[in-house]
Amino acid sequence: MNLKPIEIANKIKELSGLDIFKNTRQRKYVEHRSLLSTILRNKLLMRWTNIAVFFRSQGKDMDHATVMHSTRQYKMYKKHNKKLEEIENIFTFKSDLNYDEIDRIHYLENKCNSCETKLKEPLVKLVRDIPKEKTADVEENIKRLMKAWEWKQKVL
Repeated sequence: MNLKPIEIANKIKELSGLDIFKNTRQRKYVEHRSLLSTILRNKLLMRWTNIAVFFRSQGKDMDHATVMHSTRQYKMYKKHNKKLEEIENIFTFKSDLNYDEIDRIHYLENKCNSCETKLKEPLVKLVRDIPKEKTADVEENIKRLMKAWEWKQKVL
């Protein structure tokens, strides 16, 4: 089956009877969150940060280090709580979601937004409107101006 993270979380909530996104440190909640982290990491191949972002989107304060710790602890939790392993075994699937690709797209979108913001700056607009045949003159004048500023700084 191809499930999304929220569908997996909802199924764990349904089977355990716990709101795993509740901000509590009670053992039963911690163990089931650990189960979800492990499934998201090992079966969906999500990155640590993406798992933390998912938890935060559901109201549970978590960062990537907490997710890593939670996933590492899962083996110990399932030794003492056999119900965890039963729930884990319900989820057998191959994900067609490529989280590396999603990360790359997100990175590039942010980069484009940053570039667009820089292109809207008044000085950048002025420079873009300079005719090609005048580029050398403008560059020379800017360099001269910068040297003048440098000289003034030394004098003061």
